[in-house]
Amino acid sequence: MMEQLNSLQSVLAFDGKDNYVSLGKKLEFKIEKEITLEAWVYCQKQRRRTGIISNVFDTGVSESGYGLLLDGKSGVFFALKTLSKNIQYFGNKPESLKLNQWHHVAATYDGQQMKLYLDGVAIAVKSCSDSGIDYEPENDLLIGSYKDNNETYPFFGKLAEVRLWKVARIPSEIQQNMHQSLVGNELGLVGYWPLNEGHSNIAYDKTSNANHGIINGANWEQSLVPIVQVKSNFELGVINTMAKKNPPTANSNPSEPKTSPTPEKAAEIERKLLSTGLEDYGFWSQEMARQKAQQTEPDKPFRRGRIWC
Repeated sequence: MMEQLNSLQSVLAFDGKDNYVSLGKKLEFKIEKEITLEAWVYCQKQRRRTGIISNVFDTGVSESGYGLLLDGKSGVFFALKTLSKNIQYFGNKPESLKLNQWHHVAATYDGQQMKLYLDGVAIAVKSCSDSGIDYEPENDLLIGSYKDNNETYPFFGKLAEVRLWKVARIPSEIQQNMHQSLVGNELGLVGYWPLNEGHSNIAYDKTSNANHGIINGANWEQSLVPIVQVKSNFELGVINTMAKKNPPTANSNPSEPKTSPTPEKAAEIERKLLSTGLEDYGFWSQEMARQKAQQTEPDKPFRRGRIWC
């Protein structure tokens, strides 16, 4: 069940000065070899090595990590430090990433080749055969900035649907769900930050790893994003439970008119059906209780008891 494309959603906006999301150092981020980085980006200004998602460390003497970056020429960089090679900053053609437009960007590495994708299409390939990715020195993983101990390159624009995989996704897989949100339990997914909470300073990781990020300075904005919101397993379970708790009974009259919710109530239910996450648990709990309270007497369970005089 899906919401319409190009829907108005909350996204995280970065000012290009000192905003970023800090994810820290976690074991899940030290991906052994095969990797995929994905994000939806709305770039408002280009600057070389600006970070979309990155734990790159590069002082010229010490190099490590991976990152999906901007190249400063309206293109994208895939930065990768493998075990036996110098760090690679692999880019696509200039002027391919249009400013003030939403674009899906992705980078993959399978141990043999580095690949870049723009809006689901492979736009550049580079050979880079190696046995793994180098994380020495280990750096914090950041969303919206490149930062090591001597340089910082913050992102200016909006970000949504940031994803980190421990597999090299193929083109058909990238295209299959680039326009829709994920559940969070997809095979190979190790980090998933939709960046659509719309409040607080926490960017929630929707995978079971729960590596939530701390938002530093970035603000929530509403934006028309080309992403279909898929109803979560939790919400579908609640809806099915409500249906099971209110089945037609033998004493009910199918032609009997039923009470309809007010327009305001219908709008609220519609809004909740189109939202995602556990934040609506309280709403659905109250709704189920209300439905149960409205059951007719024949629908309610009969309890036998005794009265003593």
